[in-house]
Amino acid sequence: MDLNILKWIHSTFHGQTWLNVIMAGVTWLGEFGAAAIVLAVVLLIFKRTRRAGFAVAAAAAIDFIVVNVILKSCVNRPRPWTEWNDIIDFYASVGVRQPTDSSFPSGHAAACMAAAVVVMFRYRWKGLIAFAVALLVAVSRIYLCLHYPSDVLGGVLIGAACGVAGHFIVKAIDNKIDKNKAKP
Repeated sequence: MDLNILKWIHSTFHGQTWLNVIMAGVTWLGEFGAAAIVLAVVLLIFKRTRRAGFAVAAAAAIDFIVVNVILKSCVNRPRPWTEWNDIIDFYASVGVRQPTDSSFPSGHAAACMAAAVVVMFRYRWKGLIAFAVALLVAVSRIYLCLHYPSDVLGGVLIGAACGVAGHFIVKAIDNKIDKNKAKP
C-alpha cells in the first residue's frame, strides 16, 4: 500500500515543476537535523530563551540516538527506489539526493517534530509555526518519494516522543537547579 501511495503522488503531482521545487526546498530544512540544530543555537544565544534552547538540543540529541543510531540500523528498511526504479529520474530532475541509510524512520520528520514539540511546550501557540514547518518537512519526504508514508508517520511519532523527553529532562534539570538556588 505504501508504494501505491507514492506511485499515485508521482503520477498526480510530479508534473508540477513549481511544486517540486518548493518541496525540494522544504525537505532541505530537515537535512542532517539542520532546522533543529539552527533553532537550538538561536534559542541558546538569548538568555530568556536559553532553557528552551537546551530543551531543543536535548530533544535533537535523543532523536539522533534513537533514530540514527538505534532504529535505522536495526530496522534497515530499503528506500522506495529499491523496488521502484522509475522514480530515480525524478530525483535527478528535482535535484534531491538519495540517502543511503535506512528508510525507517524518517530522520527529517523526526528531528523537525522533536524540535517543534519542545517549542510547543515552551511557547504554546507560537509553537504552531514550528509544528507547521515540521509537518511540511514530513509531507515533503512523502511527496518526493524519499520515504514510504509509514516511515514518515513513524518519524513524526518518534520525534514527538523525543521532543517530550527533551522537554521534561531539561525541565527536571531546571527544577533541580532552582531548588538548589533556593537553599540557604
